[in-house]
Amino acid sequence: MVNWNKVTTSKHLGGLGIRTARETNTSLLGKLVWDMVQSSNKLWVHLLSNKYIRGRNFLQLSLQANNSPSWSSIIRANNILNHGYSWHAGSCSSSFWFNNWSTRSPIGNHVPVIEIHDLHLTVKDVLSVDGFHAHDLYTNLPNEIIDFMNSTHFRFNAAIEDSFIWAKNKNGNYTTKSGYDWLLSLKATVDVTTPHRSWSWIWRLQAPWLFCHNAVPTMSLLHHRNMASAATCSRCGEEDETLMHCFRDCRFSKTIWLNIGFSDTHFFSDQDAPSWIHVAATGSRNSCFLAALWWIWRQHNLMCLNNETWSLFRITNNIHNYTGDIIKSLQQSERIVQPERLVKWNCQNHFGAILNVDGSCLGSPIRAGFGGIIRNSHGFYLSGFSGHISISNDSHLAELTAIYHGLHLAIDMGLDDLACYSDSLLSITLITVETPKFHIYAALLQDIKDLLGNRNFTLYHTLREGN
Repeated sequence: MVNWNKVTTSKHLGGLGIRTARETNTSLLGKLVWDMVQSSNKLWVHLLSNKYIRGRNFLQLSLQANNSPSWSSIIRANNILNHGYSWHAGSCSSSFWFNNWSTRSPIGNHVPVIEIHDLHLTVKDVLSVDGFHAHDLYTNLPNEIIDFMNSTHFRFNAAIEDSFIWAKNKNGNYTTKSGYDWLLSLKATVDVTTPHRSWSWIWRLQAPWLFCHNAVPTMSLLHHRNMASAATCSRCGEEDETLMHCFRDCRFSKTIWLNIGFSDTHFFSDQDAPSWIHVAATGSRNSCFLAALWWIWRQHNLMCLNNETWSLFRITNNIHNYTGDIIKSLQQSERIVQPERLVKWNCQNHFGAILNVDGSCLGSPIRAGFGGIIRNSHGFYLSGFSGHISISNDSHLAELTAIYHGLHLAIDMGLDDLACYSDSLLSITLITVETPKFHIYAALLQDIKDLLGNRNFTLYHTLREGN
């Protein structure tokens, strides 16, 4: 009764999360694509590279008639997944003209002739931190390329290699899960007339999944699928037996709801089945509501299939008994009450300067902001800073940017001893371990480490309330 596309949709969007065979196979082949993109030191990679690639860009290869079945499968997966890869700036020592560092294919393909003086230019030579240096080029660039350059900004760090990364993971590494999720997002169709609704609640409450997808075999649905001669309700014979009529609006069902105390006019006014069940199943009488749904369906089947009628008292009694069973089965053991913990700012016995930084994403449209304040060990204000990131809505980038600007400010003030506090444990962890090679913010992480080098600066994690 349920469309296969709904069954394979992820759970938070209302599906069952069952993986489709085609996308699963492509995402698994993506692991081989990743090894080819990174030219990993594996025997099979060297073998296939020498036979098929021969110095060309793997991400731009197409399928050839004489390819082996194994290589054909890898290329087919590559042709689908290559849009998820992006060039990641590190030292920016890649060739400005011949490397595929932009989203527009190699820049050299867009000009008829490259002046000999420009042949050996790297990305860093043309795109520095302060912008695009068009006046340094002897080669004439098309206007659309110049516009693209003026809107492109990279962060450089000589310790990080230029590379292609999987842009759908912040750590830059390809995983089968991230590949599969990205493939599903390409297939997803968004109905602009229907607002996005999260379905996570349905799994917490054990609510009827078929009901929310209008997949219960009512007469209306059976008639629509040519499995019944008419759509009229088999119990009352007054209206078509839609989902809402069967479970709520039919006089047999409505009598049950009123008898167990569901008499609010709003309860009978909502015509959207998922919305109606969401409101009722998350209310104070959710267990009674779910029990009533079940016994109304039981009563419907008894009347229509067995020609058997139960008294209102018997149905109500069954609902109350079933409600008690649901409550008992869902009862959790008594939680241990944790003692209250008071959190406040303090110097943690540090006698130098204290830097507290934070970053966040707020507003509509969302934009990222960051800020920080420097105090002495007694809590007196020394200096502060704030800013926003117009090109991103990533709170993780905001947290890292706050740390970077805070350390820069401390250095400009000539501070020798500093304790930096951030409530982002992920940021602190990434800074204190070896920089992940393919991380989307690898250059920024390395810049922060360079600021910390040979200085008596220490990073600490703190709770948000104490920051």
